[in-house]
Order: sequence, then structure tokens, then C-alpha cells
Amino acid sequence: MDEETNRVDLPALRRDIMAVQRRFASMGPADQIIGILEPPNGVLMSCSDGQFQWTGSTTVEYSTVPDEQGYFEVLEAELAEDEAFSTKRQFSPDGESERLIIMSEDGTRYSVKVWTGRSKVQVSSSSWCFTLQPGQADGGEF
Repeated sequence: MDEETNRVDLPALRRDIMAVQRRFASMGPADQIIGILEPPNGVLMSCSDGQFQWTGSTTVEYSTVPDEQGYFEVLEAELAEDEAFSTKRQFSPDGESERLIIMSEDGTRYSVKVWTGRSKVQVSSSSWCFTLQPGQADGGEF
């Protein structure tokens, strides 16, 4: 990111965030992964002052049902010594489901949800707010 203009290289931002999403969604046993759904593009959401943030998601399907608490504990342990990330758990407003929220030092937020009934782990993300460069939004692929 260019600190003076708050502009980013959008393809690099997307690539880097998607790699982290994939890493977090694939923390279960590698031999039990049966599929990965990762749309090649994301969505630009509006922020204040005419800025935008990139959002996307990665879903990994496992052959066996992942244990939600165990999965969160593995991720928390993996990131415990990594100063680039902080973690916290958050319940849905109805108190029925829990997510692991991971914040990166650059301001990107990752939300990890274990769908035990579907044997899936989904990681959704949203970047920090930035200014689009001329031509970056042409064609609608983000």
C-alpha cells in the first residue's frame, strides 16, 4: 500500500488475502479435505470518504465433521506467537453459533466459521479501506 495515497495493488491484495483464507480454512487434516470452493474474485464494499474494502471467502469441505472448538484451538495455537495476528471468539447475536475472528496487523479481518453439520470450514475476509486507482474497477473483477 502507498501510505501517502492509501492506494493498493488490488490484484496483489486479493492474492495475499485469499492465500491467508485458504491457510486458515485448511488447518484440518489434509487427507480429509475433499473440496475447496474459492471464487476467483471478491466484492468491493464501500467505506467512508469514497474508499473501498475487498471482501471474499474460502470454503473447505472435509470428509469428516470438524470439531468446532478443536479447530478454533488449533488456529489460536498456530497464531499465538505470530505478532501479525490477534484472535478473539465471537457469538452470533442469537448465541447459537460461534466464530473465530482473526485480525491482521494491516487491518484485514478474517471470520472463521465451522459448519459441523456440513463438514465445512469457511473463512470470510474484509480488507482495510483503501482508494481505488483509476481503471482498477473496470470490468467488475475484484
